[in-house]
Amino acid sequence: MKIALCDNNQRDMGNIERTIQLHTSQQYEFDFFTNGEKLIRQLAEKEATYNIYFISIELTEMDGVALAKQIRAFDLEALIIFVAEDIQRMPEVFKVQAFDYLLKPIDQNSLLETIDRANNYFNAIHAYFEFSFNRKLVVLSMSEIVYIVKSGRVAYIHTTEKVYKTYLTMVEIIDKLNKDTFARIHGSYLVNLNYIIEIAKNEVFVKQFEEDIQQEKSLSLPMSRTFKEELKDKYVHFLKTRKS
Repeated sequence: MKIALCDNNQRDMGNIERTIQLHTSQQYEFDFFTNGEKLIRQLAEKEATYNIYFISIELTEMDGVALAKQIRAFDLEALIIFVAEDIQRMPEVFKVQAFDYLLKPIDQNSLLETIDRANNYFNAIHAYFEFSFNRKLVVLSMSEIVYIVKSGRVAYIHTTEKVYKTYLTMVEIIDKLNKDTFARIHGSYLVNLNYIIEIAKNEVFVKQFEEDIQQEKSLSLPMSRTFKEELKDKYVHFLKTRKS
């Protein structure tokens, strides 16, 4: 998850980064900006996109609310969190769909609570996988997707009930999926960690769902050396998280 911090005070930005890094298990990437113009320039040139923005209301040259309005021209989905010296401009931030408004000096517990709510929000919106095929919108619960395989221009989405097709690219599919429960095992394959039965030398066995099968069967999917170690680490972490 990528976070942009924009504040004239570099110490304040550093404090936010350290608190999040030290007290959360989620992996974050941080970019720092001391003025809004540079941030907008990066967005306009498509050099970066962000999930969360921390913006100081008291920015010089371009104030925080004006910056947020420009960000919304590029991105309607990212979360914008304002930081400010007082509550004077709080009524204005709702016009740009602000996620939160934190007062300086930022209380550690308040910051971590905001980040926790942000993570819950992103988990909720990524609980469903949406795509179109033949001009029809399909919405699937991610929990029913077993694996996805890309063949040429078509991606085949294998669920517990049936197989769907989409022309989404692999990059677009990965971007839509929950990163905690899906893993790439091959250049053309993605698998739901919930359905893995065994990770072998060059293959991954997942639960197979077919009509008239009275007992659980497994299906072998190819695994490339490129993704093997990453898959093992991710699967171990997944199992530990599920048990905790």
